[in-house]
Amino acid sequence: MKRSAFALLLGLGFLAQPVLALTDMSQVQAAVRKNVSEYAGQRCNTPPRGSGIILGQYTGTTDNPILSMGGENTTVSFFRCFTSMQECQGWLYTLRSKYTDGNSVLISCKKR
Repeated sequence: MKRSAFALLLGLGFLAQPVLALTDMSQVQAAVRKNVSEYAGQRCNTPPRGSGIILGQYTGTTDNPILSMGGENTTVSFFRCFTSMQECQGWLYTLRSKYTDGNSVLISCKKR
């Protein structure tokens, strides 16, 4: 009896695990805007501290044959200013979906 109850609870736990993972994942994904263009934001110089401007930085690589002149990979870098953190994070999501991440230090949204 104890073994069958344990097996039943164990089986229900395995069945409930994907459902719990999907609910957590949907809340995280809902926090990031996914309809932000890679050309969003404005080109800018580094804003002064205390300005309230959100600074987005991305460095990655692409294997686009036009950009790399037939080579394997080429580095791409983007630097943009945003008015909201949500727009900046959506922009990073778009770039991380399109390009391969490079140096993780230069993949960020920071409030200046």
